[in-house]
Amino acid sequence: MSEDDHRHCKVCGKVCGVGEETCSAACRTRRELVLRTRKNYTYAMYAIIGFLILIFLLTYVH
Repeated sequence: MSEDDHRHCKVCGKVCGVGEETCSAACRTRRELVLRTRKNYTYAMYAIIGFLILIFLLTYVH
């Protein structure tokens, strides 16, 4: 196999097809869970930052 006719799974690192990001349905499910969790943490971070800015504005700007 040359470098151009395969890729590696983004979850476990096993060889998979050229157009594939994961090697199996289990890895695909795990990757979707990780991406969903990461997205939720990002939203939570922005919400906390927004809340802190709101508290700052309400406390110090009169």
